[in-house]
Amino acid sequence: MSTATVDPEGFGRLASAFTATRENPNTRAAYTRDLAALAAGLGVPDPPADAPPFGVEDDPVARAAAVALSRLPLAWWQQWRDALPGRVATRRRRVAATRAFCGWWSRAYALENPVRDLRPPASAAEGGQESIAREVVALTPAAVRRMCDAAAQPGPLGARTRALIEVLYGCGLRASEAAGLDLSACHLDDPADPFVMIHGKGGRQRAVAVPREALAALTAYLRTGRPELRARDRTPRPDQARHRDADAVFLGTRGRRLGRAAVWAIVTEVADRAGLRQDGARVFPHALRHSCGTHLIQSGVDIRYVQAHLGHASPVTTEVYTHVTAAHLREDFDRAHPRARSRKPHGM
Repeated sequence: MSTATVDPEGFGRLASAFTATRENPNTRAAYTRDLAALAAGLGVPDPPADAPPFGVEDDPVARAAAVALSRLPLAWWQQWRDALPGRVATRRRRVAATRAFCGWWSRAYALENPVRDLRPPASAAEGGQESIAREVVALTPAAVRRMCDAAAQPGPLGARTRALIEVLYGCGLRASEAAGLDLSACHLDDPADPFVMIHGKGGRQRAVAVPREALAALTAYLRTGRPELRARDRTPRPDQARHRDADAVFLGTRGRRLGRAAVWAIVTEVADRAGLRQDGARVFPHALRHSCGTHLIQSGVDIRYVQAHLGHASPVTTEVYTHVTAAHLREDFDRAHPRARSRKPHGM
């Protein structure tokens, strides 16, 4: 595709000012990554992660970049969209980030929004729901059991890892939500209604029920494993409140809060111990979340409860699990039903 003429410095200021409007640091990082795809199409460096000084609306360099972007024809944006690499979900997210970005500066500078009519990338089946379902990586119940069994190791780290896997799956948490879980958010005293308060995407808060197996693993870890891990943190820090290690549920070998990357590493290690990745399965924290949603739908749980359990803003997001379940049912039907099996034609 042809490279558009947009000032690199102006684009960088514009993009970083836009990401600075997002409160959640994970959201800011995601927008920065997605806008790097636009930067590549424009032939400019990736936008900086740090926000520029205040008053970008009065910045002539940023305004000039916005004017240049507003003058790009729709055909250029469509060509950029069609050249995006990666899976359908990744390309759709990058287009959505670009639409949000352009909508922001077009309002800030009272300019024409050039991507108002830009549609998201077409899926392999032209927007069919089956193509959306293929983006969901859900493990079988047997594979989840293998992971839970492999996570159960002796010692405080073993107790922590088992509790982490059980909570990721049973509560359907994102990796960032598990890493950010605090003791003060755990309400486990009532055996009839144990729950945790989760701060999710977009600053939304939700109460998540803790199922039986996750409750048992989490309670055992909090009673014996976590105190031993917390005692390993012997290095005082001047800004203890910022680290919030004292209130963290899941701790590392040094007694400090696990980060999102550490959660990924632990899940991958457990999957390797369970032999799942050797069998070709894709296993990562969000696969456990997808598995939770899929298995709840397969068990007949109302989709509105699943939506609330997972913290989806829209039921449309939750509906993807119904399509995954339908695909599994069709496969089972084709294997089991005598009228669905392929038969050799009889001779005349």
